[in-house]
Amino acid sequence: MDTLTAPLLRELIDRINVYETEGTGKNRTQRVAIHYRFVGYIDIPAAPLTSHYISETRQGVAVEYIPA
Repeated sequence: MDTLTAPLLRELIDRINVYETEGTGKNRTQRVAIHYRFVGYIDIPAAPLTSHYISETRQGVAVEYIPA
């Protein structure tokens, strides 16, 4: 896959949950949870990732995050 198109996103993503913002000013954060179709929610730790991160989403399904 070279490009991510709108129809492809609709096919891959089941739902997106957007939560209320927390904090004030420059310290504001907002949690966004993306639930992928056939995979579910992938919990990526908040710490900066410097290497590959693999998450077992359910039995037999693993998702790998590779930082750019």
